[in-house]
Amino acid sequence: MTASRVRRQESWTWARLRAAPGGALALAALVLVTAFLAAALPRTVDAYEDAALHDMLRQASLPDRSVNATVEVQVPPGVDENPFPERDLAATENAFVHAVRPPLTLDASQGVHGVRNADPARASAPELPRPSRKYDPRMTLVAQPRLHEAARLVSGRLPGTAKRAGDVEAVLTADTAKRLGVRTGSTIQLPTTNGGLLTVRVTGIVAPRDAGAAFWNAEPDLRSPTLVTVPGSSRSDPEHYWHFSALISTDASAKVLELTGGALLYWHQPVDVTELAAHDVPALLDRLTSLTGGPDAQRLRDVTGTPGFTVAPDGLASLLAPFDRERAAASPLVLVATLGVGSVAGVVLLMAGGLMAARRRTEVQLLRVRGGGRAALALRLLGENALIVLPCAVAGTALALVLVPAGRSGMAIAAGAVVTMVATLASPVRTMALSGRFGLPEREDLAEARPSRRRTVAELTIAVIVIATVVALRRRGTAAGEADPFTAAAPVLVAVLAALVLLRLYPLPLRMLARPAARLRGPVLHLGLARAGRTSSSAALPLLALLVALAVTSFGGSVLAGVEAGRDHAAMRAVGADARIDSVNVLPAGLAERVRKVRGVRHITSVRVETGLSTVPAGTSYSLVIVDPVAYGELVSATGLGAPFPARALAGGDDGVLPAVVSPRLATEFRRADATVLAYAGATKVRAVAVQDETPAVSGGEFVIVSAPAMARAHADKPAALLDPTTLFATGPTLDGRGLSALARQKDAGLTVALRAQERARFGGSALQSGARDVYLAAVAGAAGYSVLALLLSLLHHAPQRKALLARLRTMGMTGPGRQWLAVLDMLPQVLLGAIGGILVSLATVSLLRPSVDLTALAFNSRATNADISGAVLRIDTASLLLPAAFLVLLACVVLAVQAWLTGRRGEATELRIGERS
Repeated sequence: MTASRVRRQESWTWARLRAAPGGALALAALVLVTAFLAAALPRTVDAYEDAALHDMLRQASLPDRSVNATVEVQVPPGVDENPFPERDLAATENAFVHAVRPPLTLDASQGVHGVRNADPARASAPELPRPSRKYDPRMTLVAQPRLHEAARLVSGRLPGTAKRAGDVEAVLTADTAKRLGVRTGSTIQLPTTNGGLLTVRVTGIVAPRDAGAAFWNAEPDLRSPTLVTVPGSSRSDPEHYWHFSALISTDASAKVLELTGGALLYWHQPVDVTELAAHDVPALLDRLTSLTGGPDAQRLRDVTGTPGFTVAPDGLASLLAPFDRERAAASPLVLVATLGVGSVAGVVLLMAGGLMAARRRTEVQLLRVRGGGRAALALRLLGENALIVLPCAVAGTALALVLVPAGRSGMAIAAGAVVTMVATLASPVRTMALSGRFGLPEREDLAEARPSRRRTVAELTIAVIVIATVVALRRRGTAAGEADPFTAAAPVLVAVLAALVLLRLYPLPLRMLARPAARLRGPVLHLGLARAGRTSSSAALPLLALLVALAVTSFGGSVLAGVEAGRDHAAMRAVGADARIDSVNVLPAGLAERVRKVRGVRHITSVRVETGLSTVPAGTSYSLVIVDPVAYGELVSATGLGAPFPARALAGGDDGVLPAVVSPRLATEFRRADATVLAYAGATKVRAVAVQDETPAVSGGEFVIVSAPAMARAHADKPAALLDPTTLFATGPTLDGRGLSALARQKDAGLTVALRAQERARFGGSALQSGARDVYLAAVAGAAGYSVLALLLSLLHHAPQRKALLARLRTMGMTGPGRQWLAVLDMLPQVLLGAIGGILVSLATVSLLRPSVDLTALAFNSRATNADISGAVLRIDTASLLLPAAFLVLLACVVLAVQAWLTGRRGEATELRIGERS
């Protein structure tokens, strides 16, 4: 291209931009915002995932966020006085740190290594406390370097090498010495492997210089002793013993070999939190698995020169695995929202390009008639569009990189590039396609146009793809742990299919209403329907944008509603009411009356629950619930747990067989004959008269519910105390949990209080869940905003013709209200089509995807291991389903009415000239 042609191209481009500055500025703003959002979204996802990972690691203990390696030594090698010299341990640590490869990066400055006895030794000393007389305290000797730097002497001196062969010097922390009654100069005896005793002489008491330092947190019980429960002891009367640690000199570390179990060399290497990213967690887990028992494990032994060097499978690996599962489960749901709002944004960009192309159709056709080549015109249009789009897209992407500093840059730049490509090509491609149609413009009315064969084939192909996607998603689900774009695009594809179907069906109601409307006296309805029927078939893009936006908004609302409902159901299932008070024996007298007076309590129910019962001969474990049928039925109705309670069915039992409500499994066992339950009041025969899947009194497992009055009649010869209630349920949406807990503590220290609000709070609150929820809210807001923009662009596209029509009608004598109603009826059928179609698409999408979308990752964190997750399913959210559609219809009516009012004020001549030019 010569210099003169370049100058002509530049002058022509600048002339076009000066001729329509408003359109250029609008396109620039649209591209800037869309590029920013597209580039910011992946970095925002990375940012909240990284923040969740870093928060979890910082809150974890040092061993939990470390790579822990050990070497077990039973017999000291050779005759060396110290088989564990500090220089060898430090050299092994250095080799260990440098042998670990990315993405795993260790923080060498926080590493801790040392020697301790493998098995805690029984300690004997007169002053040591024994919570259970037959269990002696347990003691661990720990040799860690740099003790003098980490500890501050409170009394005595630091340990050295003992002069006597059977002695070892040690120090205890001030907290350990205070709790165990040990002081400087005390001696503690530990049994050795040869049947002798090792005397531990306490030479001093120390205090940590920094209690949060790695030195004091790498090994357990260094700072404070721990009261350990004896495994297998009775729950009602458990037995305990103290375990504590003492610090010895590294020069005396060989002494631990004399104790049972030998010595354990350990290295705790914390991970460098700042170097970790959430998307690297799968690779980190693979690397840790390789270090534990894979190829890297043998390489570590070769590098460190220690044959028994073993990386433990706990620590960082056990911390990252739940996080990775939660992140992988949430990723498909986040991708659904991302693809939804991205599709709406893409449709809006195409609409903007189509609007610009429609306005320049006549101009380009004129240039073609005058000899302009298609290639040259295409390059001109492309250059003009690129001059607007490229700087704004680059600015939007760069702004996202600056304002969202965390996350990967590659995905952000790629997203910005996609926006740039769509925005740059949309208008030129559409303009060149329209410019090829010469002659008088043909009508493309939705009510008259006959779809071509190619369109029919394309629509059938899209229908097959959508059906295959929905079937794949229903079979696979979103809980597979992989973010599959194909299945994540199901809501968008369902909206696309619905748009095609609605466009096919749109002419039918217009034809049905056109003839009756023609017989009416007023022209408004007839003209409005006629104008609606002449709407161009290019209305597919606005309709598609509205359907996708409403589907994404409603789907996001359904996800959030399902998360909230799942937590509510799980909390209610775990507690059984808004509050629950349990007693080991029976509830104190007068407790019910006191609870009834607590602020916010509306209803209370006292029941007796006896657990640990088993059926004969099947041995099925179950709980016996003895209730007042009427009061318990009110509790079931208030909580919504189970079907309506059959209170009347529990009446009777005069023949010695009590009617009972049982769980499904017990109903199968009790189906053939009456069963006997071994209650505290005595053996009782029961007959199953009703079956319920769940009940408030039993959070999980099988149950038998009988009437308390019937039980009292059956065991009238037994003490009434055997039927006293053990559990109290209280309901009330504004129940005062703190007041109820204080009342229970005041009444009896043995009472336990469970609150539904506290249980619900336990399920959520993780940074990963909060971040995913924020992404969903942002996607919903973005989809709603783009839907409004799509509607406005659609109205703007037909504005010149509408203004000209309204001006002509005014010259013919039509009044202002009539013109306003006509303007509204002009576009109202299309807007109603989009609104009603969006509602139907949303209902269909939620119904189709409900069985396959798993909301567990968003509703429950990794700590909610025993929660009932059955309630975490997609649920129709009325607000997100109806409000966006109603708002779009109202907005369209207001804009059209205002446009008709303005047209009447500006004058007929101006509007008619504008209409003729357009």
